Amino acid sequence: MYQNTNDLLMDVDELGFLDDVEQKGSSDLSNDEGTNTSLPTEDNDDEYFERGSQTGELVMNLTKPEDLPLSNGDKGKLRFKLNTLSEFNLAYVTKKKEYKLYPVNTSTIRNTSLQSNYIINVFDIYQNLGEHRSYNLPTMGVINSTSQYEHNVTVNEAMGALVSELAILIESAKEKDLPIANYIDLEDSLNILHCLNTIHFTTDSSNGGDSRSAFLHNLLEWVNRADGEPSPDLIDRVFSANEANEPTYQNVMFWKLLNQLLLRGLFDQAIGCIERSGIISELSNICKISSDAMTDVLELLRTYPMDDEKTFREWKAMVLELSQTFSNSQTMVSGELRDYIEDTLLLLSGDRFKILNYSKTWYESFCGFILFYIPTLELAEEYLKVSTERNPIDLTNNWEECCASIIRGDVYSILPTLESLNTCTATFTAALCEAKGLLRSVASHTDDNVAFSGGFQAGASSGGIVNNLLTQKEGVVSYMMNNFAFELCSTDDRKLWPVAIGLITLVPTGNTDAKRITISELLQHYPYQTNDDIEWLLSVCAEWKLPRVTKSLYTKLGTAMMDEGKTIEAIANFSKAGRFDRVIQYSWTLFEASVIQGEPLEDEILNAIIQNDELSLDNSNYISEDLVDGVMTKAMRQTLSPYAVLYRFYEGMANEEWDVALDLLVKLITFSYLPDYYVVMLVTKFLYPLYLSEEERIVDEETIVKIINTLETRWDSKSIKSQNIYRAVLESDLALSEELPDKLENALKTIRQKLSFKLCQEFM
Repeated sequence: MYQNTNDLLMDVDELGFLDDVEQKGSSDLSNDEGTNTSLPTEDNDDEYFERGSQTGELVMNLTKPEDLPLSNGDKGKLRFKLNTLSEFNLAYVTKKKEYKLYPVNTSTIRNTSLQSNYIINVFDIYQNLGEHRSYNLPTMGVINSTSQYEHNVTVNEAMGALVSELAILIESAKEKDLPIANYIDLEDSLNILHCLNTIHFTTDSSNGGDSRSAFLHNLLEWVNRADGEPSPDLIDRVFSANEANEPTYQNVMFWKLLNQLLLRGLFDQAIGCIERSGIISELSNICKISSDAMTDVLELLRTYPMDDEKTFREWKAMVLELSQTFSNSQTMVSGELRDYIEDTLLLLSGDRFKILNYSKTWYESFCGFILFYIPTLELAEEYLKVSTERNPIDLTNNWEECCASIIRGDVYSILPTLESLNTCTATFTAALCEAKGLLRSVASHTDDNVAFSGGFQAGASSGGIVNNLLTQKEGVVSYMMNNFAFELCSTDDRKLWPVAIGLITLVPTGNTDAKRITISELLQHYPYQTNDDIEWLLSVCAEWKLPRVTKSLYTKLGTAMMDEGKTIEAIANFSKAGRFDRVIQYSWTLFEASVIQGEPLEDEILNAIIQNDELSLDNSNYISEDLVDGVMTKAMRQTLSPYAVLYRFYEGMANEEWDVALDLLVKLITFSYLPDYYVVMLVTKFLYPLYLSEEERIVDEETIVKIINTLETRWDSKSIKSQNIYRAVLESDLALSEELPDKLENALKTIRQKLSFKLCQEFM
């Protein structure tokens, strides 16, 4: 019991609260707005603490006073627009001449590498569960205990891995500048997970054997990590308080500390305290019985059975015998010291009153009951009840009420609190709890028989199907997984998108068509940047059979590459998207650009592709086969064939093989799919200056007749496109512009005269 009322008071100096006066001074404690702005806790603009003018409590403003959208007395209203695709939202003021926008981030996910790695690692844990992600309790026939045991072990190991990942995240965050609020949330989440792991994911991990050791290890880790008590500073103070006066073991604080260590299962520390106090050596000369009792206590602590219930019963019998013997013995120590020793022996023997009396918190006494009374979870709710009656739950700690609910078996109630602390942890905790059978899904049906490529049932609405993902109709776990997936897709971290798609895929309930529609919509907003991103997108589209999304992706890629000047890659993507209109358009654009400049384009990929000995507008085999698989499509083989012939024409010119070049040029001019205005371009750019104006270069009669027939049927001097292309030809060649007239109809007359002369030259 407490010796005086001072023991009931909080040691404020020890807790190290912030002192406003020390921070800023006794003057000017408040500003004009009635708040004290002297308590910035860190260099983070998102968290700025102040003292409220009315209550004096710490408050946190969303913005600094100088950045407030509306000051006191200003007219106008603050509006908010929610972004449906991203985590970044906007607030604005409805006031004249006010154009400033205020970005607001509503995401609960910290976009950091630590958080991203944590999410990815935890998802891998859940994904690797495989068939164990669902809980199927057999209700008929012979129950396979081995299968049930394997399921429990697998899920328990997954929960242990989740706890470890969260602990690693917290340890890593200590080295970073993590905001104090987020750090506390992670610690609270870990406390809840430690308790959940201890109560529901430990005792059934052995196939008929004893899991006592693992259970006690997890129990002690939960209780002792929750608050870190007793602190090393407290231990030092206990041993330094009476060094100049009476022995340490005569001080009540020593025995409170010792019994607190025992209740928490910190036996090594308790042994150290006993040895450091010197009680055994000093009492050996005063009271042999008391000295022997403490010696036996040391030995009992060293041999506490962590792994066997039978051995524990034997151990407890020895404690009871020692306690009874000491109680019936005459001692030579003071009555107060005798009571301290007897209290410790009674506590070790599982005395209910002593356990409650020396515990400072309900979870200390709960742990004490498990360690020293009856080590079974069957009495857990009773232990919790008597513990909380003596030491009520601290409702200011998020984790305490959740841990109490876990012990009561009410796992559902912890999910909202856990989600408010860390969405990722809450989501996968709920999923593992459902896999363990701790949660009963509202909807246990699945629709795995729906084919990916199949349509919807008659009367089904795609909007209605998808909307089910946003409600708890399919169960709280499915809702949390889908909700977390959507939140991941609203971040800028591309590494988290595979996790989001994976979550939607692995949702234990839900219609396959709904998942397919959802994934189809999400993928169209994926912020891809690298080829690996694109490959991942395409793999997901292939897996879920999403041709519409695939075509949309290829179209976007084609447009982006066209903007970057990567024409061939753009054409290839348009071809894969089925946008053959663009394939044809850009293929002719390449052809036109090459003709206007009078030489092959400076595109290594394009020129490498068309290197082939096979030259024919009717044969697509002119493309070199080693490049076909990587770049070319069947549509591209056809649309790029005119440029391939043009390229061979340039080679003939360079080698002065004029007959070969003429044959290729005529094939282009007479090509039936050649746009009519390109006839004007080819004739004026190449045929006229290279053959019609050169007397020594003979053109045979058959060729001349083909050209004349083409001019008669396809040359249109009134066509705007023909006039524009003719003007571009003249502008690109100064010498040619001096030979040919400015007007297109006059140019046709000149060309006909030259053709007539060449025909006459053939018969001379």
